[in-house]
Amino acid sequence: EDDEDDEEEDDDGATTDATADETEDDEDVLEEPRIRYDRVRHDLVEILRVDAASCLAAHEKFLAMGTHWGVVQILDHQGNRVREFPAHSTTVNAVSIDENGDYVASCSDDGNVVINGLYSTDHNTKSAHDFPVRSVALDPLFGRRRDRRYVVGGSDQLILHERSLFGLR
Repeated sequence: EDDEDDEEEDDDGATTDATADETEDDEDVLEEPRIRYDRVRHDLVEILRVDAASCLAAHEKFLAMGTHWGVVQILDHQGNRVREFPAHSTTVNAVSIDENGDYVASCSDDGNVVINGLYSTDHNTKSAHDFPVRSVALDPLFGRRRDRRYVVGGSDQLILHERSLFGLR
């Protein structure tokens, strides 16, 4: 009688073993991965009390957050403020970090692109455009290349900037 409980008859009249089918189905189902996360707190809580985040870029060393007041905040992964760059007169639209985490670029509707070095000010750059700049991307090797390339976009334009022997072009 126990054998009859495990057997089912399909539409064609064939008999199948229900427990064997269930076991195969269980093996095909992948378990959803468990994600561990921690809330970022510390100085970030106070920053967000007086301003609002408009964009964020993550690096293995730190976070770069642009705000609606035009400030770029550099935070460690626990939310502690490391540096602060009051870079723009209005909302920061995008931030970009080079591969080594040595430079952070930001752009805004004020038309400015600002590149700040975290460990040196030798190659800090500010470029003004006659249109709101919506995006910026640093060359991943920005800190190691002499041409210091970066791309900006906005107002139906995409512009590659690179340093030449005679300045920016």
